[in-house]
Amino acid sequence: MCEYFIKVLRRTQLSHSQTDVKPFIYLHSKWLEDAVELQLYVPTSNSSYKAILKYDEIKSAAEELQLDYTELYDEYKKALTTQMGLPGFDYEVDEEKPKFKLWKCCGFEILYVDEKMRKLSNVQQMLDAAMECGQTSSSGASQGSSQGAAGAETQSSELVQQYEQYINDSKQTEKKLLKKFVMLLNTKKRRIEELESLLGKRKKTTAINDSTDEEMEPLKTTTDSDSDVEKPQSEDDADFGAATEVLTQRE
Repeated sequence: MCEYFIKVLRRTQLSHSQTDVKPFIYLHSKWLEDAVELQLYVPTSNSSYKAILKYDEIKSAAEELQLDYTELYDEYKKALTTQMGLPGFDYEVDEEKPKFKLWKCCGFEILYVDEKMRKLSNVQQMLDAAMECGQTSSSGASQGSSQGAAGAETQSSELVQQYEQYINDSKQTEKKLLKKFVMLLNTKKRRIEELESLLGKRKKTTAINDSTDEEMEPLKTTTDSDSDVEKPQSEDDADFGAATEVLTQRE
């Protein structure tokens, strides 16, 4: 079994609002007897994924493209193990589906890999894998020339440092987001308390007005009933309302 830990440039769609930041992918590959186990870390989203590429799929691709399986297998391995990526290949991670795609660009595009990924909950697995690969590569290189060993060790340590920096940055970003969320939550809570207090005052005012109206209602009824009772007529009023007599003129 062979293991490799590399850093490649991620294929992205360009936009006018895009910042001048190169999005990278950290790719850890284990070359087993019948498949390649891929672990990918995406720093922009602080997410890790796992995918399995079976050798039978490479054989099917070789038959479809009418290529020699051994040559195609070597090309796959170079593309997935070359530091900073093999020239002529694009590495794409679709986090919505999610899928890992490997494109060969040679005047036209050929889709070499289109594998479904499974999201990993433990991001530290990639860090452990990077450290193991660094130790393995440095120990293996020490059997060769001293210059090659120093170069391999330096490259591995740089990768580990970059990965650790991405992890620390993502944790700091998460802390900042949580702090903003707590501040927003407290603001909303204070606003709700203010609205509840205002609502309580309005309810109390409404209750006082209702009780006042209930007290005024009997007085109004008594006044209306008194006005309906007929008052006794005076003598002048009685004479005024009596029948009239015919007046005769005397000669």
